[in-house]
Amino acid sequence: MRTAVDTARSATSAAPTPATSTLAPKPMSGFSKPEETTQSRALLLLINELMGGVETRFGIKPGTLVERKLVRIFKDMPMATLKDWVESMNNCSTEHSEWQSLVENLTVHETYFCRDPDLMSMLGEEIMPHLLNLRKTQKQVQIWSAASSTGEEVYDLTFSALRAMQKAGYARMFEGKLVPEAGWSVFSFGTDISNQALRTAKAAVYGDLGMGSFRNLPDEWKSMFEDVKIAPANAMPGVNYFKIREWVRQCTRFERFNLMNNRPPVMGMDLVFCRNVLIYFEDPIKKAVQTMLARSMSTGGVLVLGASVQMLVPEYFESRLGKGGPWYVRNDTRV
Repeated sequence: MRTAVDTARSATSAAPTPATSTLAPKPMSGFSKPEETTQSRALLLLINELMGGVETRFGIKPGTLVERKLVRIFKDMPMATLKDWVESMNNCSTEHSEWQSLVENLTVHETYFCRDPDLMSMLGEEIMPHLLNLRKTQKQVQIWSAASSTGEEVYDLTFSALRAMQKAGYARMFEGKLVPEAGWSVFSFGTDISNQALRTAKAAVYGDLGMGSFRNLPDEWKSMFEDVKIAPANAMPGVNYFKIREWVRQCTRFERFNLMNNRPPVMGMDLVFCRNVLIYFEDPIKKAVQTMLARSMSTGGVLVLGASVQMLVPEYFESRLGKGGPWYVRNDTRV
């Protein structure tokens, strides 16, 4: 992606004009006749081919806004150069840096702490009591946040689990830390396709600005943070930064994972959240991802999907409706 963008910027300058997104590409302004129709059609066909590669490799179906963004980026690139680059991309593995760069530019990492208060309340009052009762013998709760973005959801889930354990008598405050009782543990695993998002998640430092990570933070969530005494290298002037406390971070781990992989990165999960990514997938891919998630879970474990996402593999789950929406209990049907 960096290579292609640099080439496009260094090409002959022309005023960028958004294209109309249709299956049959339409002429764009900026081309002189008679080459207008031919070049605009060729450009959109190459961009459609590129977007098809994104969907095939990462499951994400880019929409009209993404198409227009790519048109603006590549409109000034010589057509032969763009064609060669797209062909080279088609021959690259999913792990190639050019695909990674493209996905970084197309994905949105818009999230914040306690994003859905009703859901967090349901997690603490309904889901966690179910899981703690289920795990009384093993004394361990394992959590996976699929598509965890910059990490806020992982830390939300960890903190909520510890608070629920405290309420149940399985964790306590000790020297300012909320820690599990002897024998109990919490493990929270976050995965995302974006290396950039994962770097933020692992650093666990967030700025308090405008519509940022703290826009909806309840007072009881504040004990999860400590002041940052040395601002990060990319700190913005006048912005206060806060870091997740060590006793929360030590329960977490982050790794890169592509949801198109049918082999889960972890097994035996008690709680799986996959809420803000499936809306970008077509139904066959949604079904494949949900099947993979079911494969990762222990019997009795709980799956939470986005409010608008339909359960497409009901044979593996029992549906329950709580105050914050539906949640799905994994049955013992083998995947």
